[in-house]
Amino acid sequence: MRNTLTIIGLGRTVRGTPTPSSPVGLFVKRDGLQGFEGLPAGRRESLARALSHGEHDVPVRLPARTMTVDGWIIAHDLDELRKFAMRVRGWGATGERFPLLFDHQRLMLTATVRRISAEAPDTGVRWHRFLRAAFQVQFLAADPRWYGETVNTLPRAGLATAIEVEHDGNFPAHPVIEIPDAPSSYAISSPGGTFSVNGATPGGLHRIDLRNGRVTRDGVWMESVGRGQTWAVPDEKRWPHTLSAPGRVLIQNTYV
Repeated sequence: MRNTLTIIGLGRTVRGTPTPSSPVGLFVKRDGLQGFEGLPAGRRESLARALSHGEHDVPVRLPARTMTVDGWIIAHDLDELRKFAMRVRGWGATGERFPLLFDHQRLMLTATVRRISAEAPDTGVRWHRFLRAAFQVQFLAADPRWYGETVNTLPRAGLATAIEVEHDGNFPAHPVIEIPDAPSSYAISSPGGTFSVNGATPGGLHRIDLRNGRVTRDGVWMESVGRGQTWAVPDEKRWPHTLSAPGRVLIQNTYV
């Protein structure tokens, strides 16, 4: 199973196991992944009931995702091992955010992460015909969701005003609406509510991101033209979307 695993970020690649064609590099130890396929207990704000039993019912939110890779550096010689170790220690060392690709059993998922820590020695021990040394890297994804590799476009071709929207993830996914050659005013409706655009600059490609309600025209944000509810399409549901101007819906599989 580990042969089907690949983790890629900032030009670094960690694989499941060595192969005859790729015997050296960075590899995951057995049971060396934590936090990639599950989350700890949810985050909640407890609020006690005054003079009563229990607490008030409050929402439980997902925590940030902390991911740890415990692995092996395998190299032909000491110089190569040190080169791999330096790349591990420099992985995300600037503190900037970057996409981390998790490719496991033909399912490719991406999260945006920052590096927390990275440890790798400059020396190793003899292992068969190679040198081997342990390393560990830890990442933090403030947004704990994984996103599918492709963005699904609905309808598959052309434009429409009535569109059935669904996705294959296991967590609600926020759609993006595209209106080519858009008018100055239009509305989008779904079971999650209605979002209206009024007084926008007409023409060009309008994009409405229902994660935050931001409306852009040819990539330029138009402030204060969007009003209404925002929504995410639940997993295993098909939500009808009605557009007052012809357009299309883009939605990305979303997972936890």
